[in-house]
Order: sequence, then C-alpha cells, then structure tokens
Amino acid sequence: MKLKIVYILLFFPFVLLGQNLTVASGGSITIPKDSYVFVGGNFTNTAGTVTLNSDSDEFSSLLASGVTSGNITYNRYVNRVGAGEWDLIGAPVSGMAFTSLITDINIATNGSFYAVGSYDNTLDTWTNVTNIITGNLALGQGYQMATTSGGTLSFTGTIANGDQTVAINNNDAANLGAGRRWNLIANPFASYLNGNSNADGTNNFLTVNTAAIDDNFEAIYGWKADGTGYEIYNNTSTAAHIAPGQGFFVAAAGSGADQTITFTKAMQTLTGVDDFVTAKSAGTSYELVLDMHSDAVKVADTKFYFKEGLTLGLDPGYDAGAFNQSSGFSSRLLEQDNGVGMGINAMPIEAISNVIVPLSIDQEAGISLKIQIANSTMPEDVNVYLEDTIDNTFTLLTNESFELLTQTTLSGVGRFFLHFTASTLSTDTVSSSSLLTAYKGKGNAYISVEGLQQFSEPALLTLYNVLGMKILSKNIQNPSQKEMLSTVGMKTGVYILKVQAANIVFTKKLIIE
Repeated sequence: MKLKIVYILLFFPFVLLGQNLTVASGGSITIPKDSYVFVGGNFTNTAGTVTLNSDSDEFSSLLASGVTSGNITYNRYVNRVGAGEWDLIGAPVSGMAFTSLITDINIATNGSFYAVGSYDNTLDTWTNVTNIITGNLALGQGYQMATTSGGTLSFTGTIANGDQTVAINNNDAANLGAGRRWNLIANPFASYLNGNSNADGTNNFLTVNTAAIDDNFEAIYGWKADGTGYEIYNNTSTAAHIAPGQGFFVAAAGSGADQTITFTKAMQTLTGVDDFVTAKSAGTSYELVLDMHSDAVKVADTKFYFKEGLTLGLDPGYDAGAFNQSSGFSSRLLEQDNGVGMGINAMPIEAISNVIVPLSIDQEAGISLKIQIANSTMPEDVNVYLEDTIDNTFTLLTNESFELLTQTTLSGVGRFFLHFTASTLSTDTVSSSSLLTAYKGKGNAYISVEGLQQFSEPALLTLYNVLGMKILSKNIQNPSQKEMLSTVGMKTGVYILKVQAANIVFTKKLIIE
C-alpha cells in the first residue's frame, strides 16, 4: 500500500506503521524541530519537498524501516564561530556537495576559508575548505563547522540506505609523535542513534563497535563547546542518543591498521531531544564529578563511578581515558595501570569507602588551582578527601574546595590522591606504598615509576625475572615525580619490579613485550 502525500505540516510525531510513504510532485512535508516521522515501509520522494528542522537543543527525525529514495533537506543547527564554540557535524544525508554547503548564507568565513574543516590524525591537524573544494561530504565523517551567529545549515541529499561504515585508524605517536589515535566521525542518518547499552542493550554504537575502539578509550567523545574540552559518554551514562548529523571522536584500536566503524539501521531510534545532553549515572550506581579551575576558570573535569560487577582494573565501556593525555585533570586505574589518564574511572561498589585513587594534574607554576565537587550521588556516609602529599594536607571535598597557589609546575601523578573512606582523615594519616604506581606504557622502551618524590629519600629500583634472577637495578639519590627504567634488549616475558624507598617496599608484576 502506498500513501501519497500532497501537504503535511507536522506539529506532533507522525507514524506510518507497515506502510510506504510517497511524496508526490508538488507535495510537501515539514517536520518541526520537536517532531518525527516514522515510516514502517519504504520512503520515496518523487519530486516533492521534505524538510526537517532543528535548533540548538531539539532535532527532528525521519526514520524509514525499508528502502529510501529521493532528496530531503535537513536544516541542521550548528554553533557559532568563536574561541572554543564551533561544532562537530557530519552530513545527515548522502550526496551533499561541499559547494552547496559553503554557499549557505549562515556559514562563517575568514577570508578565502570557510568554517568547514576536516581532521587529520596523522599530524593532528585541521584543514578548512576554500571555494576550490569539489565533491561531496563523506557520509559518516565528522567535520568542524561554525555559523556566523548560531543557526542552521541546510543539508540536501538522500537518506542513507542500509548499514553505513567508515574506516578509522590509530596513528598514536606516529610522525615523530604528532600522530593521534582520535578519529572524527558522525551519525550518517536523519534520525537519532542509540549510543550506549543504557539506550539499547544490543543495538547501540559502543556495543556494535567494541572491537574497533581502543579498550582504554571505549567511549564517545563529544565536544562541549565551552572551552573545557570533551564530554565522555559510555556505559556509565544514562541512555545516550546521538543526534542526526552529530559528530564525535573515537579512539581506534590496533596500531595504524584500519578499523571499521559501523552505523547500523538497527541502532536508529526516534528517542532523543538534544545533541549530547550531559548525562548522569544510570541505575544502581554512584558517581562523583570533580571540576578543576585555573585562576577561577574551569579547565577540566574528571569522573569516578561505582557499580556492582566492575573491577579496579580496566573495564572497557565503563573506564575511559581522558581525551587529552598530555595536560589537564584525570586519574589512574588502581590495577592494570599502563599510564593512561582516565577521564572516567569506574570501580566496584565494594570499593566505594576504602579506595585511594591517584590524581594526575598538569598546571603551570604561579597559577591559582581549585578542585571542587561538580556533581555527586555518593552515599552520605562516604567521605571524599583530596590529599596533597607535599603539603601534607587532607581536604574534605564535601565541605570545601581544595585550593592551592602552585609554586612549581605540576605534572602527572604522585602528589595528589583522592580518598574514598568512611573514616575521618588528618595529617596523622601516613602515606604508603599504595600511592606508588609502576607500568610499561604501550610502545615504550622503559618502565615508568611514579610517586617516589613524596618520600624525599633515595630509592632503589630492581627488576627480576620470574625465576627470581636480578636483571638490572638503579639507584636514585633524589627521586623525581617520574623515574624510568630501560627495557631495551630485554626478552618478552613477565618480570617483577621491586621499589625500595625509606621504609617502603613496593612490588609489581609487569609484562614486557
């Protein structure tokens, strides 16, 4: 059965179950920003007009179960041009020409350049287009875009048919360290997608693409457009939905080789009201979000999450590394730490009142630093203290913020720790070897030991093989925040690292590959 449409102006959701929808010549459908059309069969636009609208926090959808043909126009909201304000956007239609996009009256310009740019992770660079650009926007690829004052850009083309794929790759540390693991992709459909397991247990972006995404960063990274970086969405978030044409970053698994990201039709949903609304924790779980301010300006945040069934090690899809690993504010895993700063540190419920988590803070000297609770669903009987091992202070964050005028440059872990405890802590609390961490980073020819500077005494690092034979040792008279032990020439295998400092003995099993 076919239903021919002459004119429909929708002010409410419109559903055609088990039917085809054909827009005849001269016909018109306009879907307002807060509405959707679901077609249970095929969708065809022969020579009519089909328009979908949106604004900054509402996005219309058109979803067809069957085959689609004919053009639609999606008026997609894009943030204004400005420092930290651009948007990450992809084409929600197939066949959209660059020449049509850059002639849109709302597109921002700078001389001969237009505010439409692609990202190259081989050199970590952005390239904006000029008027000599040809061809179409690649379906499934994300771009940086901006309008002159915050408005819509018109994307005209066909609705993507069937599952869509896009290749991503991991160029981390390639090209003399300039390469990155990050890939900018986008929802290729004119409808929302289920982003995580809380949106749909099976047909969601993270579950379908788990093999293609680096386990340490198994999440969706959406730009916050407020100058503070990227919001991380994974299975610690409530139901996350990806808006039509929404761009975001993912970290590719592997080492350089192509991985395949798949956007399936089964992921499509009509649920969703915004493009990456900040999500809160889901179900029987607890979370704590800390903000970091430099000279009264928020620069970063990091999240701690507790749920039954998780571990102190890496739980892909729950733990997620911070987008920027070289600066900012993050934490480290209690087990399986391999030097990755976590933007979300997920742990088991039983650890909620008896765990100490290393914090990684990067801050220039002479700047006022403040760390405070931004959001918390923690039980009332759990105290959260921030420990400064150099100044020997414990700040109860539930009562006050931690503030420090930095005298020296702060970098990495070893000085600051977060205590989740039912006890009351004071300066009489003694630091222990649990505040040390050691790991061999992927691709590194050395073992890193962090946190020794808190003891202010000489340290001895000794490495043994599994038979107990000493392989090498290193005496350090004045330990720094990070010490390294070379593994050049060592055979692949399991080794035991022993660290002695003051009256502390710390051991850790490491795998050298």
